[in-house]
Amino acid sequence: MFLGGNFHSSGVRYSGIEDSSKTFRVAGGWFFVLAILAVQRQLDCRPAARSPTALEQLVGNVSFFVLTIPRFALLYALHIVMSPVFPLLGLLLRGDAYGYELKRIVETEFEPHWRIDFAQLYRSLAKLSADGLARAHVAASAGGPERRIYHVTARGRSAFEKWIHAPAAAPDEFWVKARLATTLGYAADALIAGERARVNAARAVQRELQRQARADADAGQLVMREAALRRAQADADALDLAAAVMRVSSHRAAPAQNMPLMLVGSDDPLLGHLAQTAHLLSQVVGSTAGLEALAANQADVAATHLRDPEAHEYNVPFVQLLIPEEDILLVNLAVREYGLLVARGNPKKIRGVRDLARRDVRMLNRTRGAGARVWLLQHLRAARLNPTTLRGWSDAVATYDAVAGAISSGAADVGPGLRTTAVQWDLDFIGLGEERFDLAIPRSVYESPRGVKLFQWLDDQTFRAYAAALPGYDLARSGRVMAEIKYGRATSRKIAR
Repeated sequence: MFLGGNFHSSGVRYSGIEDSSKTFRVAGGWFFVLAILAVQRQLDCRPAARSPTALEQLVGNVSFFVLTIPRFALLYALHIVMSPVFPLLGLLLRGDAYGYELKRIVETEFEPHWRIDFAQLYRSLAKLSADGLARAHVAASAGGPERRIYHVTARGRSAFEKWIHAPAAAPDEFWVKARLATTLGYAADALIAGERARVNAARAVQRELQRQARADADAGQLVMREAALRRAQADADALDLAAAVMRVSSHRAAPAQNMPLMLVGSDDPLLGHLAQTAHLLSQVVGSTAGLEALAANQADVAATHLRDPEAHEYNVPFVQLLIPEEDILLVNLAVREYGLLVARGNPKKIRGVRDLARRDVRMLNRTRGAGARVWLLQHLRAARLNPTTLRGWSDAVATYDAVAGAISSGAADVGPGLRTTAVQWDLDFIGLGEERFDLAIPRSVYESPRGVKLFQWLDDQTFRAYAAALPGYDLARSGRVMAEIKYGRATSRKIAR
């Protein structure tokens, strides 16, 4: 918890470092780091009265690596770690347990945010017993050696409650606390507020760095900053979900009707906003994989925009084929404009899909099964072009933003995308048509309290205002049931709640 420091609770002293030998190693390590910094400072501050010789430059370069690499290695090795004492108290508050059982719980519920080996586990349990935070009794086991069963004392409960309500010192500690608060029924408003402040600050920093990389037209930096911004946004989305789940937590597991819906399928900016606003679990896997996940009961809702050119129908034939054993409703989210993304000013003078066959044009595709790849393939076939001969056809990414980022950095000339993506990335857009973007959902989920709440968001004024600001979207049919596919047979009758 605190490197080389102590945490005081209820008059009991808890060390953030579990044993004295580790404390001495940490203190010695930091002393060595400071000594290295002092030596390097002296080297850096020498007067430059003349240009260095080749030998002096070589010695300087060697010195830099000799001094810098150990410094960063030590800083990495000496990072602040969470003491397992308080999380173990939380596990014991869920029920008495023995050592091996606690180890299994950590591995199955808390990794990668918390890992513990048997040596550290039993040292920590011994410390809990010595400090009066837990007590142990020996119990016989069927066909095996006796076990020491641990349970929390009143003093231990008090110490844990002070820890669980304190701000988290690091992201991993936050997620461990969040899991324990959820399962034990503790309020976590202050915990979430503290983590939200950290996450929002980190996201603001990464957003500014990404903006600067785009302004500088630095392709390498743009890729790195975009990745960092996506991680920061993922942290923020995960925190929003944690806040929603923890609001309904209790001493028992949350009932299924209170758990977030799992949304998978196609990539879409408006859908992403809906998932964040409605606190959904979401994953971009492409339209086809989304329907397959729904068929396998691995998701509650699938976002899809697959067009059958022979039936001139969106999504229905694919649901009939992929989900023949369910009663599925197709609910419209929006009609959106799709086309080709190209660099600002369209330097390659691309006018349509036929230009993708030019040898001076590099394209970037979407992954197999993505609706964007399907409609692009259909346009290429209509133009009598063999897609496998196109330069870059096999190069694929998972999202529209990834396509736009590659074009913005000069790594590609063209790729499938949405009008709103072009505007967000300051790219030019070549429209190819409009498509219906639907949510496939089992009738049982649609009629459940969670389903009703989800589709109420589509009529929310704030959501509508956000959608209205996105170029290329038509919400005239948003929220309307477009079709029912009942065990492989489609019907166009109206669906009433």
